[in-house]
Amino acid sequence: MFIAGIDGGGTHTRIELRDSENRFVCRREYGPFNLNSIGEDAFRCLLRQVFTDCVDMAQCASICFGAAGISNPLVSRILSEELDASGFRGIWKLCGDQEIALRGAMDTPGVAVIAGTGSICFGKNAAGETARSGGYGHLIDDGGSGYALGRDVLSAAVRQYDGRLEGDAIQTAVFARLGCQEPGAIVSFVYSPSTDKSMIAKFSGIALELAQQGDPRALDILERGAEELSFLVRAVQEKLSLEGCPIALLGGLIQEDNVYRRTVAQRLESLGTVIAPGHDALWGAAQIAWEHYKEKE
Repeated sequence: MFIAGIDGGGTHTRIELRDSENRFVCRREYGPFNLNSIGEDAFRCLLRQVFTDCVDMAQCASICFGAAGISNPLVSRILSEELDASGFRGIWKLCGDQEIALRGAMDTPGVAVIAGTGSICFGKNAAGETARSGGYGHLIDDGGSGYALGRDVLSAAVRQYDGRLEGDAIQTAVFARLGCQEPGAIVSFVYSPSTDKSMIAKFSGIALELAQQGDPRALDILERGAEELSFLVRAVQEKLSLEGCPIALLGGLIQEDNVYRRTVAQRLESLGTVIAPGHDALWGAAQIAWEHYKEKE
């Protein structure tokens, strides 16, 4: 008998297998999981490969899938069909990537704020109640995310070019990155059909680099981003009565030490104890699978 946790991401899918005593067995990695991006045929193909590599899905007692984009009802239906076809007869759970991230981050009640290309906050209290804030997409939300910082960098560049914003460091860095000398090229880049949100998010690196050098405009961008993340945390804490709880910082922008993480941590000090995650999201998915199995015994 074994259990499995799956962390399904936009660029890769990871699986962790654990034995009947919840001891680590192995980890494997595959291609992207997001049904909306890869299509139904590729998604089914991915699942079949994963299940085949598990050798005997009839021996799998519990599996947890954690992924973004699970609001698409096709995801649940396809998972059910492919699990049945694989011989799986255990219990399974589908949850958002923020849920497995929080479970991986801590064993106690608390919240996880995630800032990568997008942003979201998720929390769980001692009663097992959960709540989220944010995560509604870059067009209307994602404050404090890589996309938001990158957008603000590009905005600051054209404002500095016009003279509406003091200084020229951001403008100079953006022009160098794009290989241009006038703001029309920025406009063309931003509104090009081939420019996606991840490409905008990469410009967040300019804010981090210049803030590290003490540039006031870059520091202001990071301060505003940190404030947005604090709003996410405060909203979840109020919903769950988690004031003063542990706060895990996750995601590519704030999980490792950098000037933005330090800015965010300082902003969150008044809301709770900022901690590093104890484990990653894949470990969290495996633990949710284990706990789900034990509950059903």
